[in-house]
Amino acid sequence: MVAPQLPDMAGVSYWNNDLGGGRVSGVTAVMTSDQWADEVLLPHRPYATDDLARGQYRRSRERALLMRYIEHSPHALLGSIVVDCDHADAAIRAFERPRDHPTPSWVAQSPSGRAHIGWWLAAPVCRTDSARLQPLRFAQRVEAGLRVCVDGDFAYGGQLTKNPIHPSWETIWGTDKAYELRDLVTLHTPRQMPRRPDRAAGLGRNVTMFDTARKWAYSAWWEHRDGTATAWEQLVVQRCHTVNTEFSVPLPFVEVRATAQSIARWVWRNFDEQEFRARQSARGKIVTEAKREANRKRATKVDRTKAMEVLL
Repeated sequence: MVAPQLPDMAGVSYWNNDLGGGRVSGVTAVMTSDQWADEVLLPHRPYATDDLARGQYRRSRERALLMRYIEHSPHALLGSIVVDCDHADAAIRAFERPRDHPTPSWVAQSPSGRAHIGWWLAAPVCRTDSARLQPLRFAQRVEAGLRVCVDGDFAYGGQLTKNPIHPSWETIWGTDKAYELRDLVTLHTPRQMPRRPDRAAGLGRNVTMFDTARKWAYSAWWEHRDGTATAWEQLVVQRCHTVNTEFSVPLPFVEVRATAQSIARWVWRNFDEQEFRARQSARGKIVTEAKREANRKRATKVDRTKAMEVLL
């Protein structure tokens, strides 16, 4: 890809850090604006805006890179983990030593010092209904741990970030190393995330909405299988919207719609009557300890003495 004409980078600085990142002649290699635009930024037509109050719209990649806020990862793939640090000393929190978290890939801060801190992932995490849930849940836990490390904002949705190459922000570039998820685990990474929607935050809201809506869709499809794909998609959007209203800080509608579309289209494409019956049959054969206990309670207890008296 040919890099677009980038804005004036006078407000960009570099953090020479010995922790993380590749080494070039004994000096830690740092990320550059060209690398961010060409390799880190995933969407080909990202959402972007100059004013959050006026909404966000899909732009060409070249135009989006000239705007103040930009989508760092498409809905289908999580390419970076970004945390909003709403403190005047955000850059110090990101790069201070000693610290619990790995070196950030970049920190884009406003004149007030508040910043978005990003870590670039070597292997993007799939977020569609075709995804394996284990990596997605792991990414959710990793994000929560990083947020705690820098005392980040739990209300940040994570879709749009301060564009690191825009002159409105002072950007401090960190390591050019792309991280595996396991490399971002810290002492603050939780072993389990809360499942109640009103306690979900950050990427956790996406995971909760995705997980809740897909389970509903697997069984709801049976009642709506004779309708149209468009009507089915509208039903899934309504279900995702219902889940979204339970969050203390709801996600933007574009996130809700993207999640609903991926679930609706996958179920509509992959389910048929035979497949549905096979799934239900397989689930019915799974015997858990809770199911065994329920079966014991439902079982009729027979008094052998009375039974013999009746038979004789």
